[in-house]
Amino acid sequence: MPDESFSADVERYLESPPHPPHRGVEFLARGEYSLNYLVRGDPDLVARLVTGTQMGLPLREQAAYEHHALTLLAPSGVTPRPYHVDPDPGDLPYPLVLEEFLPGRPLDYATDLPAAARCLAAVHAIGVPEGHRLQTHPDPAPAILEESRGLAEPYLDWDGAPGESKAALLKGFGRIEGFLQRSDLFTGDGLAIVNYDLNTHNFVVENGEAKLLDWEKARIAPRTQDLAHFLLPTTTLWRDDTATLLSGEQEREFVGAYLERNPVADVRRFGEQLAAMRTIVSLRAVSWCAWALQETAREGRPIANEETLKRSRTYLEPGFLENLFGS
Repeated sequence: MPDESFSADVERYLESPPHPPHRGVEFLARGEYSLNYLVRGDPDLVARLVTGTQMGLPLREQAAYEHHALTLLAPSGVTPRPYHVDPDPGDLPYPLVLEEFLPGRPLDYATDLPAAARCLAAVHAIGVPEGHRLQTHPDPAPAILEESRGLAEPYLDWDGAPGESKAALLKGFGRIEGFLQRSDLFTGDGLAIVNYDLNTHNFVVENGEAKLLDWEKARIAPRTQDLAHFLLPTTTLWRDDTATLLSGEQEREFVGAYLERNPVADVRRFGEQLAAMRTIVSLRAVSWCAWALQETAREGRPIANEETLKRSRTYLEPGFLENLFGS
């Protein structure tokens, strides 16, 4: 069934109270785990139909989780304001989250690094809200290792995967297992709400300021997790229209702009944590790519986006993996 086919269903749903008046509903975008519709009104809103989850939650709980995250993030001023959540919206096929529409263009690494740094600093300045119900990973390495294993195992067991690719991926797992032997690497320092998916199209830039969308995987974790995710080549090269390999100077510009807004007491320790987190988050990124390739090759839910498949193949090449994890 085409993504656009639910527009009329969403429009009928929004006709009933307590929803504000609107001027129509149109298809906006399809994510891997959501269908998104623009609701024209004052203000414009986005209706998200939650079609999947990476948090291990039932869909109705996933919708409530996303809405809760947006509620916690609202004081930052750089995330969509939440309006409504309905885990069981009658005739609609999936749970619904209604949130503010934020206009703008995707992030441009050449011009928008300071804006992205200010945006993340505003999010992380919230810290850990009292009474939150988000998943918490003060030391994310064990959880990321477990998640990555679950994603990568089908690929590692798949006869269609190249042997050199499997060997290079297993080397990445060995690096993370080495981190786990250091109990003091992450000790709950700098915990904040992190986004966990910082690709360029999750940012929108308007009038020189960046805002951040798509909080379906929000959690409490060290803020270096977001910074590492933002800087990694698995992120910066992901989209064809914004693909960029950041230089060392650009990375320093971004981190410097972030620390100007959110300074740290121990810069050396911060740098050590950020370097380790880069390897940890890299493993999760390429493990997801391994899952995507194997999942597409077998009968079942396909990953239909050819750009996603192309990048996933590139990221599983031995040379790319060796650059991430060391030769």
